[in-house]
Amino acid sequence: MSNAIALPSNRLIRFESFEKYFGDRIFKNFLLFSYIGLFLALVYIPFDYKMYGATNEFLYVLGGRLTAVFFAIMVIIAVAHPYFENRRIEAITTFGTMGFSSVALTYLLFGNPVHFVGYSWMFYLTATMMLAPLVTKKLYFIMESFQILFVLLVMGWIGKGDDEIVTYLFFSIPLAGYVFAVVILNRKNGVEAYKNAYENHILMSLDGLSNLLNRRTWYEVSSRHWDDDKGVSFIMLDIDHFKRVNDTYGHECGDRVIETVSGVLLDQTREQDLVGRLGGEEFGVILPQTDLNEATRIAERIRQKIEETPITYNDEIIRVTASIGIIENSEHINDFNTLVSLGDKHLYSAKEQGRNRICY
Repeated sequence: MSNAIALPSNRLIRFESFEKYFGDRIFKNFLLFSYIGLFLALVYIPFDYKMYGATNEFLYVLGGRLTAVFFAIMVIIAVAHPYFENRRIEAITTFGTMGFSSVALTYLLFGNPVHFVGYSWMFYLTATMMLAPLVTKKLYFIMESFQILFVLLVMGWIGKGDDEIVTYLFFSIPLAGYVFAVVILNRKNGVEAYKNAYENHILMSLDGLSNLLNRRTWYEVSSRHWDDDKGVSFIMLDIDHFKRVNDTYGHECGDRVIETVSGVLLDQTREQDLVGRLGGEEFGVILPQTDLNEATRIAERIRQKIEETPITYNDEIIRVTASIGIIENSEHINDFNTLVSLGDKHLYSAKEQGRNRICY
C-alpha cells in the first residue's frame, strides 16, 4: 500500500518521500511508546498469576501474554530495523493488531471483565493516532474493522451476554469513529504540510529564471555527490558574448537567452546529471560515473544544440553560442572546489581559442 503523494516533478530536486519525511519526525517518539507497550505486555504477567495461580488457565493466559510480548517486540523491530524501511507502517499496524488480538482473546476466554479489552484497545488507538499522517483511510478501515469483528466473534463464540456485547458496541464504534476523524484530519494536514515543505524546498533550491539548481544548492548537492562518487566529470559552460546581447537587445532578451540555454541543458543531459546556474551566464553540470570521452560527447551535443536553437525576441531571430570546459575527476584532485576551478580554467581556454568550442 503506497502513501506516496503526487507532487510536481522536477528531476533536479531530490526531496525525501512522504513516508520518510514524517517517519523521521514520528518514529523516534513512537519507538519510546513501543517500549512502553512492551513493558505493559510484560507487567501484567504477575497480576495474571495472582488471579489464576498455578493452574492450567494461567498457562493459557501466559501463552496469550507471551504472544502479545512477541508482537510488541516485532513492533519495535518494525519501527527501528532498516528491513522494514519501505513497509514500516504496514508492519507496525499488522504486528500491533496481532498483539492486541492475542491479549483480547485471553481476556475474553478466561473471564476478565470485557472493559479490560477496552483498556488495551485505547492504548492501541493512541498508537494509531501517533501514526496518523502515515495511516490511510483504507489501512485504518482494515485495522479497526478486524479489531471490532474479532472481539465480537470471540464474544459470540464463548457466549457472552447480550448486555456485554451491547456495551462493547456502544463503546467501540463511537471511539473508532472519533479516532477515524482524528486520523483523517491529521492525514490531510500532513499532506498539506508535506506539499508546503516541498514547495519551500523548490523555492530555496531552484534559480527562478533558469529553473536549474541555484548556485548554493548546486554546490551543496554536487560536493556531497563528489564525496560519494569519484567517477564524475564536470562541465563548465558560459554563453558567448552575453553582455553584447544585453546591450543590444536589453535584459529581457538576455533573460530569454538564459531560459533557452537552460532548457537545452535540461534536454541534453541525463536524469542523474546535476545542472545548475552558477552565475549570470555560467552553468555547471556534474556527470556521475562519466569518463572524459562520454562527457565530451554530452558537451558537444549541448554546444551544437545551443548553436542551432533560434531564439525569437520582438520578431527577431537571435542565435547564441557557448564555450565549454570539461574536467574528469582524478586522484590528483583533492577537493570539489579544485574540480570546479579546473573546469573553469578549461572554459577560459575555450574562450581564448575563439569561443563556441570545448576544451579539456
